[in-house]
Amino acid sequence: MKFIHIADIHLGAKPDRDTKWAKERELHSWQAFTEVIDKAKEDQVQLLLIAGDLFHGQPLVRELKEVNYQFSRIPQTQVVMIAGNHDYLLPSSSYRTFRWEENVHFLRSEEMDYVELEGLDTRVYGFSYWHREIPEPLYDSVKAKKGDFCNILLAHGGDEKHIPFHSSSFADAGFDYVAFGHIHKPMQILQDKVVMAGALQPIDCNDVGEHGYFQGEIKEHVCHVRFVPLHYCEYVSLKLKVSPEITQGAIQEYVNKHILAAPAYQKFKITLSGFCDKENPVDTEWMKSIDRVVKVVNLCQADYDFEKLKLKYGQQILGRYIRALEEMPQNKITKKALYYGVEALMEE
Repeated sequence: MKFIHIADIHLGAKPDRDTKWAKERELHSWQAFTEVIDKAKEDQVQLLLIAGDLFHGQPLVRELKEVNYQFSRIPQTQVVMIAGNHDYLLPSSSYRTFRWEENVHFLRSEEMDYVELEGLDTRVYGFSYWHREIPEPLYDSVKAKKGDFCNILLAHGGDEKHIPFHSSSFADAGFDYVAFGHIHKPMQILQDKVVMAGALQPIDCNDVGEHGYFQGEIKEHVCHVRFVPLHYCEYVSLKLKVSPEITQGAIQEYVNKHILAAPAYQKFKITLSGFCDKENPVDTEWMKSIDRVVKVVNLCQADYDFEKLKLKYGQQILGRYIRALEEMPQNKITKKALYYGVEALMEE
């Protein structure tokens, strides 16, 4: 049985609101979702698993209709989905009354339920969020029912406020595959067994790295999956550690060169750390105006007053370290060793 596992599509999200590419980013989640549907059709995938947060918030009826249309394009694919903590089932939620295509199975119950998929000899288990937060570890005690079926758990959670779980709980739970959502970083928690799909596309600049979906196959209760990246947008964390002798021009040259060499779909969060000249602190305003820069975080500290530090820390390790470095021949290496060594000791 071929399947695709996605989660955290967040349709309706509006990333990078204050940028000139905001409208483009708003469309990415819909474009990525449509591409998954195209792939399911092209590869004749038999099962599409959606592990929560299909929508960024409470879905509008017109949004549900659009999604349902996409599902209608793949009648050969059984779709099983749950609601997550973002699109949880409020009493007024349109989810509760919407009529889906015949190939769509929405596990909307608040308690563990399953759907038996005819022709696939497969049972998919799961339940939807009816509240924004569920701190109880509800998945740790879940077991698949006995019977000659392929058993899949569709789940959403992984932090202390959203169904925390222990991966070891699934070792003897009887599931051939556990399809998780909620954490936006894609990862195989247990190889080919317990998988966090990650966000289909990043929602903000903290969702760094590649995003996409998992595609796999289950044969005779043995599962194999592979990650398929989708490159509509990828946030990259660019970290620069500066020292007082580094010039503004050198920083600017490095940043521009790095960004220009990167693929066009990548956008950047720049973080500056280290020490800067007291008289000439690093100017970050120009960075914010560079195309494809989403955010600039300046964590630089003013250059240390080593004389005051020696007086304050005396014969303690920090004071002794400064004196030892000052007694050495002064060059770029010893200067860096002095600054970075003091930084490390100060953090301690």
